[in-house]
Amino acid sequence: MASEGAAELRLPKIILARHGAPAWDFNTPISGHDLARWLAGERDAALQPIQRPSAELAQLVRSASCVIASPLRRSIESARLIAPGVVPLIDEQFREPPLPCAIRSHLRLRPNVWTWLARCAWFCGRSAGVESFKAAWKRAAAAARSLVSRAEDHGSVVLMGHGLMNILIARQLRAMGWRGPRFPPPRHWAFGVYVH
Repeated sequence: MASEGAAELRLPKIILARHGAPAWDFNTPISGHDLARWLAGERDAALQPIQRPSAELAQLVRSASCVIASPLRRSIESARLIAPGVVPLIDEQFREPPLPCAIRSHLRLRPNVWTWLARCAWFCGRSAGVESFKAAWKRAAAAARSLVSRAEDHGSVVLMGHGLMNILIARQLRAMGWRGPRFPPPRHWAFGVYVH
């Protein structure tokens, strides 16, 4: 029985975690014209100090041999908050796909409505000067291969990533035979564990 537990510990493991919530205004309605400015502010916002990761996620990160973050502030700060003694590997390929935000509308809606509309348009092929869905899917495939390689080398790897990119990577991992949730939970500080 003990040898089975030891074998389980040695299995390659990939943890796809979502960063903490940025301290940014998600409630005040904005116009479509203001979406790009709002997204820039969200990108540069620090983390909300009141939200904390679960003890389970903190333990998974502390026990990992490799912690990776995207170059976005919320990802880097989340990795440093949860594992202050670890220097995360920062890698551009794990960045969240950008939103097409050239919206010519004076209509005022909550930011999450505008971001949802922009993401729907993006899925339908309207990339308007940003990375397309097809390109993001290819990037997710490369990101998944990179995570698999690191997991095979290190045993346990944590990606402190983003909602949509984690979902795309999870789909790629499952296509490669890894077991784990079909969709990692989208909440801030939520995570999914993938084993092979």
